[in-house]
Amino acid sequence: MTAAAAAVVAAPASGAGKPPASVKLASCSLDTRSALFIARMHQISGSHRLWLRFRLLEKSDTGLHPLKAPGLGRWRKSKPGVGTFAYKQAVKGLEAGSLYRAQVDYRWYDEQGNLLLTARRRSPACRQFDVLPNLEATPVSEKALRQQGVVRYRILVTNEGIAPATDVPVRLTVDGDVVDTVTIPNLAPAERVVVGIQGPKCTHSVKADVDPDGVIVESSESDNSHEVACSDLPGA
Repeated sequence: MTAAAAAVVAAPASGAGKPPASVKLASCSLDTRSALFIARMHQISGSHRLWLRFRLLEKSDTGLHPLKAPGLGRWRKSKPGVGTFAYKQAVKGLEAGSLYRAQVDYRWYDEQGNLLLTARRRSPACRQFDVLPNLEATPVSEKALRQQGVVRYRILVTNEGIAPATDVPVRLTVDGDVVDTVTIPNLAPAERVVVGIQGPKCTHSVKADVDPDGVIVESSESDNSHEVACSDLPGA
């Protein structure tokens, strides 16, 4: 991973009425695995020099953690007396599937070098993955109906992605034969829906497919189908 930075603003301005410090995500590219952050700070009463420092945070299962990269972690210092100071920080070599934020520390010093104020800001997230749904369907139980040899199969359908899905088709196959397909109008991220489809009593296996024709673009297409042996399917 590499980082590159450049001062972009150092102009006399009061900064009155503006937030003392901010950081934004200027660009986030999946193609080049890169991000560009811009941090900005303004003078406060009595300040003479403005400092800022970038850190890159990566999200894991336990939260956001700082990463080491050339060019990160150094204090960038304004010229004396400037009213507004901003810096661009580019980062390359981001890992596919990860999420990143810039964390910026700010310091304001007076003319004698005394520290007046500190602040910390975090940028919006740069996602190195598409914001897409990820659909799964699994047979979870069966229930015998009054009609001889007919059962109702319950299928758990989930959206493990980070975007909603609409008009989600769910297909039931019993012993290798397609029985029926039903449609779920909407499926939000993290939503779980159980649908019921009637079919013949199985002798070998039951299979559930969500989006069987691959019409819906997903972050993963490898987990849309699950097959369960009849002996492993509990009664409702």
